[in-house]
Amino acid sequence: MNKSRMEAFTDAIIAIVATIMVLEIHAPHNFTFESFKNQVPSLIAYIISFLQIMVSWYNYHLLFKRAKRVDFLVYLTNMIWLLMLSGMPFVTAWVGEYPTHWQPELAYLTIMSLWTGMYSVTSFALQRDNRGQAINVDPENNFERGIRYGCLIVSFIVLPFWPPIALALTYFLFIESIITCFRTEDRWTQAS
Repeated sequence: MNKSRMEAFTDAIIAIVATIMVLEIHAPHNFTFESFKNQVPSLIAYIISFLQIMVSWYNYHLLFKRAKRVDFLVYLTNMIWLLMLSGMPFVTAWVGEYPTHWQPELAYLTIMSLWTGMYSVTSFALQRDNRGQAINVDPENNFERGIRYGCLIVSFIVLPFWPPIALALTYFLFIESIITCFRTEDRWTQAS
């Protein structure tokens, strides 16, 4: 399969998902700032989800930067990753509406976990398809992966007692992804 076509398709889906998320935030029914305060949870959920999607998009392009080819397995894992991503507007809107209830937060955390997991599976499939190529200049080590998945497990356990853990974890993953972006980009520069 043509790698650039798959990347362009993925870019389009990511842009659509980010746009749909903002459309879920409705204007207040009044002109006062007081009426705006009801939208704050939705805005926080949107901002956290949007930032995570944008950092993932950036990491996605770093991941595919040196790949020469994509086979059907890479295409399939990428499409499942996009399927999980396409659920983000729904769960983000639900969490924004009911930020202190565990059911929306559980749905949000589940979609986020599946999306994160599928990114790793796509990375493994891409590395397998491009043997001999330096796809990941700074591949995630087992310790970092253990921390990420350990945080997900702890979040599922804590969720019934403190539902906003899902958004807090997403914010933590966003910060961790930003650090990884800087580290990976620096290594790409040194390797070029």
